[in-house]
Amino acid sequence: MGKYFGTDGIRGVANQEPLTPELAFTLGRAAAYLFTQGQAKASVVLGRDTRLSGGMLAAALSAGLCSAGVDVLDVGVMPTPAVAYLTRALCGVAGVVISASHNPFADNGIKFFGPDGFKLSDRVEEELERFLEGEPVPKRPLGEGIGQICTVGEGEDRYLDFVCRSLSPSLTLQGMRIVVDCANGAAFRLIPRLLQRLGAEVFPYHISPDGMNINARCGALFPEILREKVLQH
Repeated sequence: MGKYFGTDGIRGVANQEPLTPELAFTLGRAAAYLFTQGQAKASVVLGRDTRLSGGMLAAALSAGLCSAGVDVLDVGVMPTPAVAYLTRALCGVAGVVISASHNPFADNGIKFFGPDGFKLSDRVEEELERFLEGEPVPKRPLGEGIGQICTVGEGEDRYLDFVCRSLSPSLTLQGMRIVVDCANGAAFRLIPRLLQRLGAEVFPYHISPDGMNINARCGALFPEILREKVLQH
């Protein structure tokens, strides 16, 4: 592990060292430079979870990417595997998700994918850290060379279609009653939609994220709530 990158990207309390908007901006510039060497124009796919700080970090990261000439394809609130898939599907030179999994809402993280949708190698993360340590990013285009931020509205539907295509055609959840604890997180829309599409009667809970209630007495760390609802339904 490096100074900034751990086993799952850069994690910490949002807006506190090291996970500041300044770091996100520099990281965006560094990523744009490293991932586009030799390419005239490229794009990076960006997604996030429902944390309050997600918009702040996404804005800083996007500004860094655009300032180094890379377009940002913003897919909005999306689970990490969906961002990995969309990185490939949308032909991004990289993907990045802003999320801290089941951690408290004040935490956040930045995790990159390569163009294949897989995590970066240690070598690439070490190269990114050089720039975070102060090495200047030489790429600063002007005029039409500056990147732009594009909102991708169909990302969730594309990922749902991909998941369903990946399953056996004979798979059906018809007649099943399924309780889902969405933890007010990134999959709060997607998981109920998927299960309903497969035929289940779905009872979703914790599907009203407000930026601060992600994992708040719900989700993976509180299985007793899910147990109670299963018995209820």
